[in-house]
Amino acid sequence: MPQKSDSTVHILEGKATLYKREGSPFWSVRYKAYGKWERATTKRGDVDEAKDKAVEIVSNAWFRERNDLPVVSKRFKSVARLAVQRMEDLQKANQGKATYKTYIQAINRYLIEFFGNHNIDRINGALLHDFAKWRIEEFGGKTPSASVINNHNSALNRVFDEALERGYLTKYQVPVLRNDGLKTEKRPTITIDEYTTLHRAFRGWLAEARKGNESLLRHVLRDYILILSHTGIRPGTEAMNLKWHSVYFFEKNGRKYLGVTVNGKTGKRHVTVRHGAVLYFDRLRKMNPEWAGMTFEQFLKKRVDQYVFRIKGKDRKGKEVWKDMTATFGRMFTRLLTKAEILLDKETNKPRTLYSLRHMYATFAITYNRMSVYTLAEHMGTSVKMIEDHYGQLLMRDKAAEVAGDKEWDRAMAKREQKQLET
Repeated sequence: MPQKSDSTVHILEGKATLYKREGSPFWSVRYKAYGKWERATTKRGDVDEAKDKAVEIVSNAWFRERNDLPVVSKRFKSVARLAVQRMEDLQKANQGKATYKTYIQAINRYLIEFFGNHNIDRINGALLHDFAKWRIEEFGGKTPSASVINNHNSALNRVFDEALERGYLTKYQVPVLRNDGLKTEKRPTITIDEYTTLHRAFRGWLAEARKGNESLLRHVLRDYILILSHTGIRPGTEAMNLKWHSVYFFEKNGRKYLGVTVNGKTGKRHVTVRHGAVLYFDRLRKMNPEWAGMTFEQFLKKRVDQYVFRIKGKDRKGKEVWKDMTATFGRMFTRLLTKAEILLDKETNKPRTLYSLRHMYATFAITYNRMSVYTLAEHMGTSVKMIEDHYGQLLMRDKAAEVAGDKEWDRAMAKREQKQLET
């Protein structure tokens, strides 16, 4: 019969085991809960004291199991760091979302700072209320926008999901997150007349550029502006990460279309380019002498792994890189609008930015009834609710005939005229 180890003691009718880890003066206990082996230290060196403590630990764990409570409790900051690590790993594997960067910033800057030392399973409505008051102080006494709070809530949910997956929390303990932020104000857009003014300003603006880098930047920015206007893709991450291998022709019902695959805030999605913008993509392609000698279709078939809008330059260490031009193009766009005297949106009195071109695209799509709200939302990588929230007034104008009762009114007028003729 095998000899029982001096460093192993069975308790609770063999359902739990006391043992000593090599090099540790304390006894630990191993037991099962929720079908998984759990381990905990008794922090006791005396075996009899350790037995008493182990019985307490295991009995408490089984009580929590019977009542659908997590057996192991962790501090918020420990779980939050695991959630951050998971998002960073997904980003490295090119499986993450652009919003992960925002969530990670929110976790590190606000959530860990406030909730850090609280147990993850003790976060409740009262504590969330305290967090909301603290956050207003952090924002200089101002209530954050609904968009900011939505990002914080999404980041919190990433932490709660991590805790659920690891058994530190049950679904019944996840608190309800509210959003009492300020509603997003109307965003500056560009009217059809102002777009025409902008278009006319290009010629003189390009001609005034000094030869060399300034001329190159202005020519690229012109087509960047026109492509944003004809696709509705987001300036910045979505546009600047676009590569030529993600630009392609495809056929539908015997007709050829140009499409692009962008990867941004909501992940990857297909975008169909308006026919008028094919020229702008082709013009960018022809700026490279290496590709100018072939047709656009021949070039796209090569699936070139190179950025569409980035400019080759050098970083601070002198290394050659393809530079993200988001900030540079933003400043240049502001100067161009100032020169054309259309920088300020008359309705909001806010300065327009490159993002205003995306709002212009959505406004035109709704105003001229180019596509349904559902198609527009999918095309722009957003939700129907977001479209309705930001462009609801335009949608209601489209329904003016329906709301005003045009059909009924016309029928009533027709009947009246008929009676007048009869009499």
